[in-house]
Amino acid sequence: MGAGDAVTDRLGMAGRRVVQAVLDWALAVGVGVLAALGAGLVVIPLVQWGLVPPKLILWVPVITFLAVAYAVDVVIQIWVPWRRGGVTPGMLVMGLRVETLRGGRPTARAYLIRWVLLTVDGLLLGLVAVVSIVATRRHQRIGDLVARTRVVRVEGAASPGSTTEEGL
Repeated sequence: MGAGDAVTDRLGMAGRRVVQAVLDWALAVGVGVLAALGAGLVVIPLVQWGLVPPKLILWVPVITFLAVAYAVDVVIQIWVPWRRGGVTPGMLVMGLRVETLRGGRPTARAYLIRWVLLTVDGLLLGLVAVVSIVATRRHQRIGDLVARTRVVRVEGAASPGSTTEEGL
């Protein structure tokens, strides 16, 4: 593999990770929006009937959105991959999987560390994560470095357990 191929490979892997992150984020936000709409539909009649103050028309949907989107993000980033072999919904679409540096299944603690450090990786609209993925040998973001995990490509739908040699 030439130097140009290596750069293209690194950028391609970073691109897959970005798309995966956007898909997972969109799912959490989408569920939050639906919950906020439902909360708004409940609170509007309550305000009209005089049972609750009018300020709640704004605050109930906003608080509902934040709480539900946050909870769904926790489920997507920690519980789902822990229970489903290291795959978030976005990773499933993009053909990726989280594994330990030795190739095993990460613990729930490792997923928690990765999720907490998304706040660091997400700085500057995710530029910190992209630079880290491109710059590290195993294509790890900061959350992966601290949790001692990596994200690898899954080699095709027929054999979900196989991975490429080079992780993302």
